[in-house]
Amino acid sequence: MSQPNRWDKGELAKFQVASGVKGYAVDLLGGGKLVLFTEHYDPRIARETDALLQWLGTPKGFTVNLWWRDDPRRIAANEWPTARTVNGGWTYQNSNTIVVYRSEEWDRVLIHEVIHAMGWDWEMPAKPLACWKFTDADTLQPALFEAWTELYAEWLWCAWHNVPWNKQYEWQLYQAKQILARQKTTAWVEETNVFAYYVLKAVLSPHIGFLWIYGNGRTTEERYTMLCSLVQPELDKLREEARSIKPEAMSLRMTKG
Repeated sequence: MSQPNRWDKGELAKFQVASGVKGYAVDLLGGGKLVLFTEHYDPRIARETDALLQWLGTPKGFTVNLWWRDDPRRIAANEWPTARTVNGGWTYQNSNTIVVYRSEEWDRVLIHEVIHAMGWDWEMPAKPLACWKFTDADTLQPALFEAWTELYAEWLWCAWHNVPWNKQYEWQLYQAKQILARQKTTAWVEETNVFAYYVLKAVLSPHIGFLWIYGNGRTTEERYTMLCSLVQPELDKLREEARSIKPEAMSLRMTKG
């Protein structure tokens, strides 16, 4: 996320002062900093953080605040994704500090938040385009740019871990269909960027090569034309396939573990 989440309500503070949890401030070799709250210090976390920050090109003094909490993202078959079950970090655009608050997928979240902090997000519309066929009853969060940010983060995560992109794309499609299957006959209402993180990302994914070369348009008109021509056919196809899918308990982690 590009701003503080709304589920916290003291959860991080409780973990921070829990019995056995200690805080460690680590000056990284590449010039960054790690502030780690954990029950068991593992030096590999600092080494991996340092390597990732250097690989991503963050400036000296860039700080990662990491709460090493065991809190897997999972929902039941009859459950809808929420901020509590989706999000794993936050920052602000053009910041030198990020927060990661789950041990699950911590490196993918780190990459995602670095993209925000470094100002690498794409400009996207604040509302769904008419060609995406939402209704007035549907309520989406305005941060649709999260779709590109997350797609970019997963592409970099796959490069870092040498994971074939087609395997990641299969996981994206599975999650998108499962979420669409949960929404079949009701209005789309979300408290975090569910559509952007899981569905819009998945329909942009087959076009990642095109997007890398041509970007997302130089003008608003170009951007909207591209987002209709690329998104609408893929979105229509996913919605149709989701009609015959039965929701099941699922992981909401964005990289397949």
